[in-house]
Formats: sequence, structure tokens, C-alpha cells
Amino acid sequence: MSSEAAQVSPAPRETPAVATVTREPLESAGLVALVLLAPAALIYLSFNAGGYFPNTPAFVAIVFAQALVLRTTLADRPFEGFGRALAVPLGALTLYAAWQLTSALWSHAAARTLDSYDRTLLYVLALVLFGSVRYSRRQARALGLAVFAGLAAICLIGLVSRVLPHVWPTASSFFNNRLNYPLTYWNAEGMVAAMVLILGLHLSSDRAGHWSLRVLAAVLFPAVAATLLLTFSRGAIGVVIIGLLAYCLLTRVSTLPTTLLALAPTTAIALHSAWDATLLATQHPTSPPAVSQGHHVAVVVGACMLGAGVLRAALLPVDRRLGDLRLFRTPPSRVVRFGAAASAILVIAAVAAAAGADSFAVREYNRFVSDNAEASGSQTRERLTDPANNSRLPQWRAAVRIFDTHKLRGTGAGTFQQYYLRYRTDAPYVTDAHSLYLQSLAELGVVGFVLIVVVVLAILGGLGSRIRGPDRPLYAALFATALAWAIHQALDWDWQMPAVTLGLFILAGMALARPRDGRPGRSGLPANRSLVAFGWLVLAVAPLFAGISYARLQRSGGNLRRGNCVSAKREALSSLSLSAKRPQSYVIIGVCDLEQGFAQAAVPAMAKAVSLEPDSWEEHYWLAVAQAGAGIDPGPAIRRALVLNRFEPGLKGTVQLLGSSSPRQWEQLAPRLRSQALSSGHFSITNL
Repeated sequence: MSSEAAQVSPAPRETPAVATVTREPLESAGLVALVLLAPAALIYLSFNAGGYFPNTPAFVAIVFAQALVLRTTLADRPFEGFGRALAVPLGALTLYAAWQLTSALWSHAAARTLDSYDRTLLYVLALVLFGSVRYSRRQARALGLAVFAGLAAICLIGLVSRVLPHVWPTASSFFNNRLNYPLTYWNAEGMVAAMVLILGLHLSSDRAGHWSLRVLAAVLFPAVAATLLLTFSRGAIGVVIIGLLAYCLLTRVSTLPTTLLALAPTTAIALHSAWDATLLATQHPTSPPAVSQGHHVAVVVGACMLGAGVLRAALLPVDRRLGDLRLFRTPPSRVVRFGAAASAILVIAAVAAAAGADSFAVREYNRFVSDNAEASGSQTRERLTDPANNSRLPQWRAAVRIFDTHKLRGTGAGTFQQYYLRYRTDAPYVTDAHSLYLQSLAELGVVGFVLIVVVVLAILGGLGSRIRGPDRPLYAALFATALAWAIHQALDWDWQMPAVTLGLFILAGMALARPRDGRPGRSGLPANRSLVAFGWLVLAVAPLFAGISYARLQRSGGNLRRGNCVSAKREALSSLSLSAKRPQSYVIIGVCDLEQGFAQAAVPAMAKAVSLEPDSWEEHYWLAVAQAGAGIDPGPAIRRALVLNRFEPGLKGTVQLLGSSSPRQWEQLAPRLRSQALSSGHFSITNL
């Protein structure tokens, strides 16, 4: 009996091995799907206005939540990647999202606040999803390559739409002289190109990468650089220089000489060709002469891409020989390298000072702080040497003034536009503060500002601390990309463009995950698997309702612009059935009532809109128009609109027109005011 038992005893030990074999294909398929999800989401966002409007990021958030449901229920260790490096940025970002949601209690603009929360929720879900998988070099390279490929495709399509408009035609935009397709915003397009260039330099110089990928990254570099130039984005060009320099200082130097030798001349030629194509930077980039210039640029850039690939492939054997040199085999320590860099900077600074650079810097700084608007030049490229702040300073000062009114908690997420119109000191009309940090300070007070700064610093600190060992080049590239993004956040509204920012959180989640160190990761969950999975579904409810509601509101606005009030009212009511907090839906209903001659019915609709956003001048304006059409005194409402937006063109004249005491005159003016407002383009219902 004992001998039989001894023969049978090994059988139970085979069961775990069999189970492991059956799980491996599922686990591998899940990782492949996760890698492919990243570029798919970025491309989808890019071709939907960069994800600026609430329905697009809401849809992506729902997809990410569903992916977390699958990972929670199917993975053996769903959150094995969680560790201390990820805990700080994830915790701070989660608290930031929670604070945004809480601010709905005092924001007086619940719909805007929920839309802002949904966007941040997407970033939280991305950090959780891609940080839940343990870090491995192979997976990190695959995900980094996937993000690079997705963003590079966006840049290439944008470039083709500009230099070969008949191959990829696009609709005319309000700023045709700067490349903004497909994101619709040139500075965001430029930031995407900047991220691609930093990641591309790494991929082309990474000795651990496959030779074909290194050559492909070199091939794409000149085209992406031309894309960046044609956006004429000063901020993006500035931060890409910082990011590329940071990568060169932090990575291993063994392959940089050959990579730069292949990329520098070919990229310079491509940039020169794009720079000389002045007709591509006008309001008519598809005119016959501009198309001719575009064809020339396409040929030159194509030749540069081919040349970069050939040079990079030819220099690959040199990389191996450089790696055998003692200088590269045992490179100087980080202290020595940074000391040498600092010495070089001091020498350059001394030479520049001797050449009069200090007085030039003072003069340019004075122009920056004193000139709000850029000087009108004959060519768009002239803006690259114009130090004017392009109304950034007035926007930042307005953000500080808004913060002074509610220092601890702010005015509420998503409310900057409303309060900016009240506190601005000049006429330019913007919806965002062009600075994530100052907008967080204004909308969410000290609490929100501290949380977002912690998020950014924790990501930079976590990536910087891992720039060592075999994965040093990868982490140097990710740190340089995050550094460029963090600086650009202070100058623009990349946060409101998920096509730019989502990629950063995807890469950060992967890079800050707990590495595979031979020890088992987290096997347990804070609760039952089904309960945790249900929690992800609950989180997806807010984006689901908000996204569908806004999509129907967009259709309602489109029907209104086409003059189809029946469909516009139907879609507006449908939008309200999912989110009763959107004042634009009530405004559209009221405008249609006015159009159809039911002014009395329009008044309560407009009054409801005012109750939802009492600090919005638009709703007060529409209430005044509805009251005028109904023969009710519109004076208080229109005067309140003027207080909330004293720089709005024509608003003072409207106050004077409605200042009479004649109901008949009010009724006669109402149709004209409604028509002028709809054609002005200054109202949100016409820009959905």
C-alpha cells in the first residue's frame, strides 16, 4: 500500500503546472490586447478633436473600466504591479479626481464639473490599468513602441494633410495657417510631435532594440520634425529641445553619436524645406501655388526619411564597435557627466554674455511681459521669433485673481471660463487658463493645486529614480518625455486634450509598476473579485451618462444651426433625460420656442438654465431675450450679463436697446437679438 501511495503521490503536484499552462495563453492574449489598446485610444481621441469634448474621453473611460473588469476577474494576480513608486502619483491623482467631484457642491456649474471629473477619471483608470501589470523590459518596450507608433501615425497623417491635401483632404479650420489636423489645436499637435521625437530618438539609439525598429524610428524622425515645425508652436518646440537634451544627458552615450549623425543632417534638410514653404503657412494652404510647394516638401521630406533610414542602417555596425571602446564600456559617472555639462553651460553663458546676450535677454523679457498680442507678420513663421506672451499673462493673472476669491477650495472644477470673463482685463476670449497648475489653483484652490503638483513631481521622481541599470535608456526617454510634458502643462491646456496627456499616464503606469524581482506580487484584493469588478462598473456610470448626454446635446446644437428646431428640441430633451444639469439643453429648447413664436414658454426654460449656471453670462443673456420676446422687463437679466462679461462685443449696446420701458419695443427687438446671437459664434450652443 505504501509503495502504491508513493507512486501515486506525485500526481497532485502536476495539477498546478497544468493550470499554469492553461492560464498562459489567456494572460498573453490579455497583455497583447492591453498593448494594442493604448495606440487605439490615442488615435481615436486624436481624430475626435483630441478628446476635448466630454463625450469622447467618456467613451474611452468606459472602455478602460471594462478592461479593468476583465483583468480583475480573469487575471491570477490582477494588481501585482502596484507598489510604492506607483502609490504616490496614483493616490494623489485619485484624490484630485475626488476633489473635482466634490467641488460640484459649490461650483454652481455641475455639468462642467462632472465633465472635468470624467476626464481626470480617464487618467486615473489609465494609471491603474497599465500599472496593474508587473514591469518587465519586454512588455515595457512593446507598450512604448505601441504608443510611439500611434502618436507617430497621427503626426504623419497631419503632415500628409498639409503637404498632400488631395491625398488626405481635411475640412477648413479657423486657423488654417498652422497645422492642427487631426487634433484641431496646433499646440496640442505640436506637443504630440514633441513626444514622438523624444521617444523616436530613444528607439533609434537603443542598442537593445531590434535593428529594424531602430531604422524605422530614424525614418520617421524627419517627417515628425517637419510636422512640429508646421504647427509653429513655440512651446512645443521649446520643450522638445529640453526633452532631447535631457535624454542625451541621462542615457548611455554609446549609440548617440551614430544616431545623431544619421538624424541631424536629414532632419535639418527636411526642416529647411518646410520652413521655405511659406504658402503652407497661410489661410489658404490648399491654393494651387501652396499645393505645388506642398508637393516639393513631400518629395524632400520623403527623401530625407529614406536617407535617415539608410544612414542609420549603415551605422549600426559602428554601434557595436563603439560599445567595445573603453570610454563607452566604462563611461564617466553621472556626477562627472553633469559636472561637464554644467561647465559647458557656464562657458556658453560667459561667451553669450560677452556677446551682449544679457541685454538681448532683458529686452526680450520686457517684450514678453509687456506685449500681449503677437505682432502681425507677413508670414506665420515670424511668430517663432516673437517673444509676445500671446495673452498668456492676462489669463494667468485672471487665474490668480479668481484664486484670491476662493483660496482653499476654488470656484469648482471646469468653471475657469465663467469666472475669467468676469476677472479678465482685456478682450481675448478663452475657455482655459493655458496652465494646468494655475487653472487648478483657480478652480480647486490650494488643495487641488497641491494634489496636481504632487502627481507631476511623483511621476518625474519615480521615473528619474529608475534611470540606472539595463533599462536606463528607456527610463531616460520616459523621464525626458514626462519633463517636456510637465513644462508644457504650465504654458497650455494639454490636460484638456486627452490625446496628448493620456499617453503620458499610460507610459507612467507601465514604467512605475513593480518590477519582476522573483517575488510574488499582490494576490489578494481589498474585497471579493466580483465586488471589485462591480466597482469598476460603478465608476463607468458617470462617464456613460455624461458622454451620451453630451453627444445628444451636440446633435441638438447641430440641428439648431441647420434651423431644424423640431429635431433640436427632441435631442435636447433626450440629453436632459440622462443629465438634467446641462443648461445648454434648456437654452436650445428656449431658443427654439422663440423661433416658433412661443416666447412665454421660452422664459421658464431660460430661467432653468440660469438656475443651473447662475454665474454664466450666456444664460442671463438668453433669459433677457426670452423675457423681451414675452413682453417682460429684460433689464435685470441683461445688466447681470454685462456684469459677468463686460468685454463682450455688443453687450453694452444690447443693454441700451433693452433699457426702454416699452414692452412692444422689447418684443420687436427679441427676434433680431436672437438672430445676432446665433450668428455671432460667441455662444456655447453654437460651438458644441
